[in-house]
Amino acid sequence: MPWDNVGVQYGLKALRDGKITPAQFLDLNANVGSWKRSADMVQEGCPYVGACVPGNIDVWSARNMNLSPNGGATPAARREGNRDAMNAAYRSGMVFRGKIDIPIIDWRNYLEESLNMHNSHQSFAARQRMLNYDGDASNQVIWSTDGRPPGAALFDQTPQALQVIDEWMRNIAAHPERSVAANKPPDAVDACFHTDGSLLAKGDGVWNGILDSKPAGACTQAFPIYSTSRIVAGGPIEGGVFKCALQPVADAIAHGLYGSWAPSAADVARLQQIFPTGVCDYTKPDVGKPADLN
Repeated sequence: MPWDNVGVQYGLKALRDGKITPAQFLDLNANVGSWKRSADMVQEGCPYVGACVPGNIDVWSARNMNLSPNGGATPAARREGNRDAMNAAYRSGMVFRGKIDIPIIDWRNYLEESLNMHNSHQSFAARQRMLNYDGDASNQVIWSTDGRPPGAALFDQTPQALQVIDEWMRNIAAHPERSVAANKPPDAVDACFHTDGSLLAKGDGVWNGILDSKPAGACTQAFPIYSTSRIVAGGPIEGGVFKCALQPVADAIAHGLYGSWAPSAADVARLQQIFPTGVCDYTKPDVGKPADLN
């Protein structure tokens, strides 16, 4: 398994923002643990909440987690990812590093309030990876169509997207001397749409405030992007960190990682018990990435 959560401080941003207390932060990280090895996983069963009926199965439950044996007094074990698997994921091309030069319309329904797995931040994770690779994401267009209220009929913007892509590709065929971005048709721009598919806003800047510090654009305001546990733990929006670089707890405190919280001696001892090898330092690259690809 390539994924690793050693040193990951779940709830760090919530702590810094004052949404959880230091005691809650410590309790969370002492209990969070990790998934078991695949070989140790067991058949799932009924959920902890709700009726035990067909279809109401708890797919990912405590049965397949490494948890603290005594409510956090002994911190739950974290998962050490396999470095060979991480290297193989990069070298095989399974990891999108941002190298792409074809026309892209990344369209999805806005389903954040449904807690749908097709979360909107993934569009921007892809864009940030492109920007990280060569500073250019001009060949990617991001569209989002409102899917609210939860359970509403979802409008399919795909036919419109295909028409725009077709025009874009015809432009490229007719003008191969131009860049992909220079061949964009007028509608190949960032945009967002109402639940019925009608245009809400489009153009440069509609998604401002997600990958930059600019005031929120019209689409950003209309469609707030939900976060993830790794982003709240301090990870980058583009994800892709299989194994974080570690720093001693003392260094993290000295660098102001915990915001206004000044851990007491007892708090420091508890942090060191929970994170005996240190905590994530996301200012450094993915440790799981082959050195020659950095």
